[in-house]
This record gives sequence, C-alpha cells and structure tokens, in this order.
Amino acid sequence: MALVAALAASHAPNILLEPGAEWEDFMELHYRMAPHGASSKPSLDAQQRLRREAEQAFAMLRADLQAASPDVLIVVANDQFVNFSFNNIPTFFVTLADEVKGQFTRHKFHYRVHKELGRAVLNAGMEKGIDFSFGEYVELQHTQVVPLYFVLPEPTIPILPIYVNTWVDPIPTPRRCYQVGELIRAVAAAARERVAILGTGGLSHFPGSPRIGEIDTQFDHKLLELLREGKGRRLADFSLEQILQAGDSEFLNWMVVLGCVGDAKASETFYMPDHVATGWGFVSWKL
Repeated sequence: MALVAALAASHAPNILLEPGAEWEDFMELHYRMAPHGASSKPSLDAQQRLRREAEQAFAMLRADLQAASPDVLIVVANDQFVNFSFNNIPTFFVTLADEVKGQFTRHKFHYRVHKELGRAVLNAGMEKGIDFSFGEYVELQHTQVVPLYFVLPEPTIPILPIYVNTWVDPIPTPRRCYQVGELIRAVAAAARERVAILGTGGLSHFPGSPRIGEIDTQFDHKLLELLREGKGRRLADFSLEQILQAGDSEFLNWMVVLGCVGDAKASETFYMPDHVATGWGFVSWKL
C-alpha cells in the first residue's frame, strides 16, 4: 500500500479546554509569567470564536482522513516530561505496545497500537542509519490527544505514536526529521495497510522562555505558504536556530510529515493565533 493521507495540527491545550473558567484557569497557571499578563487575556467571546474556528479546521482534517480510509494512523508528537525525563531523552522513539491510554482533563483516551508497523519503522531505521529508541510503556498526553479528540474521536483504527525530542538540547535538525519522514514513507509504501500520518505541535510559542506569550505570526505564515506551494522540502534547509528563534521547535514534528509528503501541495491550511501564547495551525494533504 502507501501513504494515503497526511495531516498536521496544533496540540495547544486550550484548543480542548472549555471557553471561560477552564480556559482562563489553565492559562493563568501556565502563562502567568508572560509579560503581557492579564491584559492580553481574550474575552469569552474571543475564546468561543477561537474554539469554533479550531473545530471547523479539525472538521476538514477529519473529513480528509475519513475519505482516505486508512487502516492505521501514525501520530508524531513530542513528549513533555510525561514519559521521558533527564535520565532518558530519546531523539526519536517508536511505540511497540499493544495499546496506549491517556487522559486530558475529563477526557479519557484508549487506542490500539499497530506495533507491527512500528517494528517495520524500527527495522528500516536500523538499515538506513537512523537508530530509533523504542519501548512499550508510554502514556498519551495532550500532545497527542488534543488533535486525536477531533480527528479520531472513536478508536476505530489503531495508531502508532512516534516521539520527536523537541524540548531538551540537543534536538534534531529539520533535515534529520525530514529524513525520518522519508523513511516512514518508504515503510508505508511497503506495508499491506493504508497508512495515514498526523504531525502535532505549535505553531509559534515560547513555553518556559523569557519570550513566553509571544507569537511569531509572520514566520508561521511563511511556513504555511511554503506548504501550500508544495515547497516543504525547502524547510529541511532551515537551520535549527531559525526554527527556535521563531518559537517553532514543535514544527520538527511537522517536518517528519513533510518528509512523508515530499513535494505534495497542502490542500487546506488554517491559522489562528490564540492571543495568549500560541499560533494555532492546521494542514491537510490529499495524497
């Protein structure tokens, strides 16, 4: 078979938080150090509008995924000290469990894992000089479940969680992530199953940084324009410093997807800054 669909989407927690008290309590806890402080907090109407716009974007991605009828969905995300800490930080990690579970606020998630495809990725990496870490015991977190809530609300197909280290130095270069995507595309082409892939994260944000609360919308729009033009390959030439300076470290998860889609043009793109911390981005490629 082959890769039949590719998606990319932000996993910002407030996408799935209820507008109002839940949204504001979370953002106050995590972004209280932002220079803008409470003055930049979106009104309830603005929060509700952002939620509607995100749901509309996700509806398009979900429709494209359903139309492609995949047998498995690879989910490329980063860990945020839920599974990996300073005693073990893998650069790339493949999940070989039978199932994975997770919870975000009141939402619980439980998916089967396509560990056969995971082992195929692992073995292909060994042959091509990409030494993946691997293991069975991982817990899903918001980096996966926020977009999964919208694009795969029912566990009708198995997933394959793959992790990219985007948080702890040293982190991989855009080109290395693109190469991982190229490898996954080759594995998908040789698989019996119809394979889809979802990259999550970002876009621009600066958690844990003195720049917390900034959003580089100009850089985000540049990224999305290149995706619409089918020039994602050019982003592999971006330096790591360029990506980090714009607050787009989690775009490295998207870079894996770009390695899968090659020169395909994005069929839909959506973008909305949340006016607090993050530029939300959503993309679909019809392959």
